[in-house]
Amino acid sequence: MQRFAGQIAIVTGGAWGIGGASARRLAEDGAQVLIADVDLEGAKANAQRIRKAGGVAEAVRADVGRSADIQAMV
Repeated sequence: MQRFAGQIAIVTGGAWGIGGASARRLAEDGAQVLIADVDLEGAKANAQRIRKAGGVAEAVRADVGRSADIQAMV
C-alpha cells in the first residue's frame, strides 16, 4: 500500500535506530524521504539502503538544535 505516495517526509535522526527504521518504513509506504542527521555518513548509508529497495531518499547533515541547519535542511 502506497499511503504516502506523492508526499515528502523529513526524518530527523534518520541515520540509525528508530529514526532509521522510520525513514525506511515511510519510503516503503511511498514517501520520498529526506534523512537529516548529524551523522552524514550514516544518513547516506540509510538513504542508499532505501534506494536499493526501490525507494526515493536523500541525506543531509543537520543538527536540529541549530536554526541555520534547520533552514538549510528545509
